[in-house]
Amino acid sequence: MRRARGFTLLELLIAIAIFALLGLATYRMLTSVLRTDSVTRAHELQLRELVRAIAAFERDLLQVAQRPVRDPFGDPRPALRGEADEVAAVELSRAGWRNPLGRSRASVQRVRWQLSGEQWQRRYWNVLDQAQDSQPQVQQALDGVTALRLRYLDGDGNWLDSWPPTGTTGEARLIGLPRAIELVLEHRRYGELRRLLRLPDVRPESVAQASEAQSPDEPEESGEVLEP
Repeated sequence: MRRARGFTLLELLIAIAIFALLGLATYRMLTSVLRTDSVTRAHELQLRELVRAIAAFERDLLQVAQRPVRDPFGDPRPALRGEADEVAAVELSRAGWRNPLGRSRASVQRVRWQLSGEQWQRRYWNVLDQAQDSQPQVQQALDGVTALRLRYLDGDGNWLDSWPPTGTTGEARLIGLPRAIELVLEHRRYGELRRLLRLPDVRPESVAQASEAQSPDEPEESGEVLEP
């Protein structure tokens, strides 16, 4: 009768070493897959945030209304105002403000897009003609923006750094709108992003609804939601 032969110590050590190498390789592969998935998810969230912010900005421009407002000191402010100071910003009146609670207010909303630090912000007011205690609500639209530039195309085809054009007075200054707006964003991840947005042809009659009565002290529900 033949005697059963087992594994030698050397064979056991070799088998253990092989299993250890396979386990280490599997662990490294799993770690790499998890890291890649985490980076992909973060990239997807940032891309979604970028698309949502630009879509909200474009939506405000497409609903621009020729409705001038008054600032807290009672001075008239144009329906669309583009600033070219140290921080570029655009402020405008936009129609289509949803009112699901049936509040006694206008359907036109005053909004302002500006860069604060590296945050591209959308600000809106609950009233059109502001009182001295009127404070805007702030929505963080996009993070990681290092620079913001805006240009405005007038009726003669000239690009301007601010709006209204210098020299315009009276009603033309208050209700005049550019033909298009060029938006240039510099983002930490995506670099320079450029969008050319054509504004709709708005007639003065289309803003009659903007004169609806509203109470400057009445609390309002939240403003336009930033959604894709």
